[in-house]
Amino acid sequence: MRALIVYSKDKRLAPLAEALGRGLQSVGFSTQLLEAQGDSSVKFSAAPFDLVCVGSPVLGFFGGGIAEDITQMLKSMSRLEGKVCVAFVRPTLPWGSTRSLRNLMAELERQGAFVQDFASVTKSSEAEKLGKRLANVVGSS
Repeated sequence: MRALIVYSKDKRLAPLAEALGRGLQSVGFSTQLLEAQGDSSVKFSAAPFDLVCVGSPVLGFFGGGIAEDITQMLKSMSRLEGKVCVAFVRPTLPWGSTRSLRNLMAELERQGAFVQDFASVTKSSEAEKLGKRLANVVGSS
């Protein structure tokens, strides 16, 4: 099985994306990490992947916002329709992550994706655990 992990350029998301990749690899996925490009002219196809994971920082004082580079990347990504997807956010404050997760999931669903799991992660160990549990998400869809 192949997994794509798309994450915002926020410097705190790269280690979480890498840990998520390690967790996925430990349960048999081959993974590809892709840092989001804010330029909507960059085209990328999700067709070869069984699972697409998308990560954004929580933006805004009360949360609810997601990174603009993620929004642009999802709009320019093709073949997301019908894909099993996972949304994850990294909160900066103890509140607001639920609203950001909802907004990220809504953006994925606008592109036709099926969001099967979601999480708010702050540590690499949490991201790795998320990756390990995702084998069940793809297997059950």
